[in-house]
Amino acid sequence: MLLPLAYTVLAILALAKTSSSANTRGFCDGFIRTTNTSILSGTNESQKTKSEGIDCEIANLPTIEIIRCHGYPAKAYEVTTEDGYVLTMHRIEHGKSNAGDDFWRPIVFLQHDFLGSSADFVIQHHSKSLGFILADHGYDVWMGNFRGNTYSRKHTTLNPSKDKHYWDFTIDEMAHYDLPAMLTAVLEETTEGDLMFVGHGVGTTAFLAMSHYRPDLSQKIRLANLMAPMAYISNTKSPMGLIAREEGILEFFYNWFGDGELLPSNTIIDCLASLFCINPATVGLCSELVFIFSGFDSEQLNMTLMDSFMHHSPAGSSSKTLLHLLQLINSGEFHGYDWGSKHANQEHHGDEGVPTYHLYDVESPVAVYYGDNDLLADTTDVEQTISELPFIVSSPNIMIHEVDYTNWNHMDFVWGMDAKTFVYEDLMDNLEWCAHAEC
Repeated sequence: MLLPLAYTVLAILALAKTSSSANTRGFCDGFIRTTNTSILSGTNESQKTKSEGIDCEIANLPTIEIIRCHGYPAKAYEVTTEDGYVLTMHRIEHGKSNAGDDFWRPIVFLQHDFLGSSADFVIQHHSKSLGFILADHGYDVWMGNFRGNTYSRKHTTLNPSKDKHYWDFTIDEMAHYDLPAMLTAVLEETTEGDLMFVGHGVGTTAFLAMSHYRPDLSQKIRLANLMAPMAYISNTKSPMGLIAREEGILEFFYNWFGDGELLPSNTIIDCLASLFCINPATVGLCSELVFIFSGFDSEQLNMTLMDSFMHHSPAGSSSKTLLHLLQLINSGEFHGYDWGSKHANQEHHGDEGVPTYHLYDVESPVAVYYGDNDLLADTTDVEQTISELPFIVSSPNIMIHEVDYTNWNHMDFVWGMDAKTFVYEDLMDNLEWCAHAEC
């Protein structure tokens, strides 16, 4: 039954294979959604600007305006990677009731999943979204955006709409350049010596691979919280697994999608969201698409927010990042992207060729959170990851958290209505402990 659905997904991917344009986003519902580029590091435009009369959860706003709409201070910072990609980070410096320079705030850095963005952490009501919850609990919250998504579509020399070479990146580049650049920039801006990390899905994949390139940064991570970790993914029950194992499918994907952008937040996706995800008669179609990939859990998905979810996600990435994930599914190992030839691999990876990522290189203290109904991060794969990580925190309690909810799926970590109860309370306890003790 899932295989025909997998091919339906292929059709959707083909329909959406087009460059995004800031001028066309929000066309179908009257909202113009553009990345906020006027608020950069060095500016002081961080005041609260709560929008009276606007429902912040369904107004189809960019991340920085969502934050302000809820009454929180918001800043955006741009950082340029060593290979020329310009990334945007969003910051919630404090909560609604704990402003003041005399208040010490530990730093928490949030990193989104594949095809996600910083919006994932503020998309729900402020009482349910992790970014707001952390800010209200006294943390200085930073949210990263990987290259190629809605908020990180700039380069010092390449135009993402015209230059296909812009899209020549995979998870390797996110681990090698994106995360190190963003984490270093946060530490420099705040003058703090370390921070705490929270990643979701591919956000954890990049973090775990980062130790191969920047082992020095392990000492800067006070605690790494891995929600739905995706180092090993060969046991995935998602249609991605079915697609990856079809004979000749990798060649098909490379020939059709391998030269550019994948699922940008563009007119087609915007229109589909507006046409099908807001109408009560058809909103089920949107939720089914989410469930097919992440796991069925209708009780945790707020159907009234489906339109907002789908306007923000997918937020775009490179086609080769998807190909990288398919390679990991097929190999059953944790490694870099195979570019197809010795010459190409040496060009991208150096003389060593395709790197193997070893989890024993991850020297940061780690906490893990996973769900039994996660089709992407299957429990078998998560358990293998756990068995190979050398520094999972064991005091005062073992920081391995299997979500106590049978149907907890991949997207419930950010979209689940009860994520605060089932995940964030444990996460907050772990952050609080490690903020004041050596973990």
